[in-house]
Amino acid sequence: MLGFSRFRPRAIPDRRSLHMDGRRGTLPFRYAVGTGDDYIFTVDIWAYLDKRDPDQHLGWWRFELPSGDRQAELALDFDQISMASVTLQVDGTSYQALDGWQNPDYPFDPLADLELVFRNAQGEVQRIEPTLLKFSDRDGLRRFYARHFATDGYTSAEEAPFLPNLHAYKLDRLERLFTKHIPVGGWVVDVGCGRSLFSDIDTTFPFTVFAGDLNYDSVHTRALEVPSQRWSVFDAAAVPLADASVDALFAGEVIEHLTDVEATLREWGRVLKPGGVAIITTPNRDRLVSVVGGMERPYSRDHLRELSYRELTGELLPASGFRVVEQSGLYLELWLKNLFSAEPVHDHLQRGGNTKEHLSLMRRLYPLGRWLPRWALGIVVVARKWDT
Repeated sequence: MLGFSRFRPRAIPDRRSLHMDGRRGTLPFRYAVGTGDDYIFTVDIWAYLDKRDPDQHLGWWRFELPSGDRQAELALDFDQISMASVTLQVDGTSYQALDGWQNPDYPFDPLADLELVFRNAQGEVQRIEPTLLKFSDRDGLRRFYARHFATDGYTSAEEAPFLPNLHAYKLDRLERLFTKHIPVGGWVVDVGCGRSLFSDIDTTFPFTVFAGDLNYDSVHTRALEVPSQRWSVFDAAAVPLADASVDALFAGEVIEHLTDVEATLREWGRVLKPGGVAIITTPNRDRLVSVVGGMERPYSRDHLRELSYRELTGELLPASGFRVVEQSGLYLELWLKNLFSAEPVHDHLQRGGNTKEHLSLMRRLYPLGRWLPRWALGIVVVARKWDT
């Protein structure tokens, strides 16, 4: 039981992330309220981590909850966006929204923030309880990438130095791993390559790189810019190569975009020769911000399944026929904000403190993930296919 008073209505979702079936889903939650005069309750849905109104706002729906301490459920159906897209069910009775606003042009990015919001009678926010919605249909993903990745690269390092400098640090680490683990004269496939980090680091590696991505335009452009590599258009989860045909596979920030990680790892193992290596980088689902904040907060709005360090290295890779031979992390989030407020916890150096004045501190924190990979921002793993 939640318990309630005239002053503290509450609603707690039964789950903090919800995989939608197409654009439909149900969210159970527990609530405790007094009379309808004490509060205003709404369901608000925004693009993930982006509260720009109206473009990134799917809409809001206001309900009056039957008083008491009860179990309820939201039925979500966005095949058509309207007041009827969100309905409330309590004790077998359905309730329609009393008021609301909806955006028929909402783009449906892969992730969205659903918020159960209580306001007082004056409209002041008193409590917000979030749940992450995941929309994984392929057409939606294609539209997202077309909108958000029409150009490559990061914001100017002068304006926001965190990511460009973290990227440079990661490239330095990867150059050492590539040189150490990929044999001279061997073949490596770069899945979900984007620009291909091999070409960003150095175009004279002593092995052949076969790079592929789903985006034809970016692959075609990079093939003209970097003719020393082989290029193709293919899905990272369906590599068009023969069994046991390559010495190494690189997946840089790829696996978190895929819904069936287990099948993808088996596919990567299929194309590797016995004893071949997979070098994988990915954000850590259990990075310090997420652990302290107590809920899943993907690093980007197209990350449908981020993995924890333990899950990837201790469970998924061994189950897929790999043994981990080297692993570490990137960056440790130590300057946490909103620890004692109702707002989500975040790392100051990646938001308000992302300025050139803090660049020296950032550079000191990038290597700390190597010693505490369980809570690092990013994971770097080298895994070898069992030689059978």
